[in-house]
Amino acid sequence: MQNYEINPTMPRLFLKLLLFFLLFFFQIADSKAQNDVAKKADSLFSAKKYSEAANIYELIFKDNQVNKPNISLKLAYIYESLGDFPKAIYYLNNYYNLNPDDEVFEKMNKMALENKFTGFERSDLNFILVLYQQFYIFILYSVILIGIFILIILFRKKIYNKKILRRHLILVGLFIVFLLVFINVPNTYQSAIINKSTYFREYPSSGSPIIGSIEKGNKINIFGQEDIWLKVLWNRKIVYIHKNDTWILN
Repeated sequence: MQNYEINPTMPRLFLKLLLFFLLFFFQIADSKAQNDVAKKADSLFSAKKYSEAANIYELIFKDNQVNKPNISLKLAYIYESLGDFPKAIYYLNNYYNLNPDDEVFEKMNKMALENKFTGFERSDLNFILVLYQQFYIFILYSVILIGIFILIILFRKKIYNKKILRRHLILVGLFIVFLLVFINVPNTYQSAIINKSTYFREYPSSGSPIIGSIEKGNKINIFGQEDIWLKVLWNRKIVYIHKNDTWILN
């Protein structure tokens, strides 16, 4: 009688395929559920039931599968209609970050001026940071390609026993440092809208001296975080503000 051996990799392969199809199925189901919820919110929005629509839009806003620009604009319109200008400008700014546009900026700037919100003006810093956010992926891939090209050149020199100058190695080291800094900046830089009147602290602690205050609706630039405290630039000084006192922009 002939003996048959079962390949031990077959059960593992079957399990991997099964897991893949299950994940794919649940992702489709979740996406359909989110679309159904979004349609319900759209229906309420069309019926001018703005408060109810806003509750649903905010519930699904953080989901990457939804149309964030569309929801951002609708929430901005809703909160402007309800007279909640801090939230209106928050969602308008979210839309602007996703789709930079002069008309949207002018609308945002006008709302800020009318309500005496600061941080929305077209300063050099804000302009550079918006450009950085908009073209981050393009710049990152370009820098990585340059790095690969440099490594190929050095590798070829090594193969053909050509001398690699010390200054070239120093430049490669500086390039790697720049790349690491560039990759990690998005983890530290963000912007936020103040969601209630609050204080700036000298150090990241509730027991730290208060060195200033800021009102709801103003915008700040964040350059780091220590536990629940955000590191921000205010009056050309590094100060700290509680994370719960802000709406962080996407």
